[in-house]
Amino acid sequence: MMDNMLYIVPYTKEHGKIILSYQMNHKILEADRHYINVEGDAINLEEDNLAFTGMVNNKPIFAAGMKMIWGQVAEGWVIASSDMWNHPLSVAKAIKKDFARVAREHNIERVQTAIRKDFKQGQRFAEWLGLENEGLMKKFGFDGTDQYMYARIF
Repeated sequence: MMDNMLYIVPYTKEHGKIILSYQMNHKILEADRHYINVEGDAINLEEDNLAFTGMVNNKPIFAAGMKMIWGQVAEGWVIASSDMWNHPLSVAKAIKKDFARVAREHNIERVQTAIRKDFKQGQRFAEWLGLENEGLMKKFGFDGTDQYMYARIF
């Protein structure tokens, strides 16, 4: 559909490849770009019914989901292109709604994610989603940057 509306669909590796091949949604995240394996990372994020993609005009602009780690513990993730800034409120609301839905439907008790220490906007977004900062993990990032562990218990 070519109506500039945001549609949520199940995530596929093809969506991930497209999003990861675009410019990232924040200049701080561009530092991680050379660590991204577009093909492998896109496939790795595909897990049945645990991820979704936001499409505008048949083009994926963001994807988000969870990857099971063990038991009822999952790692939360979001990837987005700079096109998501054309629909920031719709994207944020969609992620918040489906984040909780996916956790409930799959009896996930804990969702955690690492966020760069220098990515304040990402930290605020995680807190808006209900995640709590559990502490600083030194030298945790791809490039040796410090990252905070955020988590939400359901």
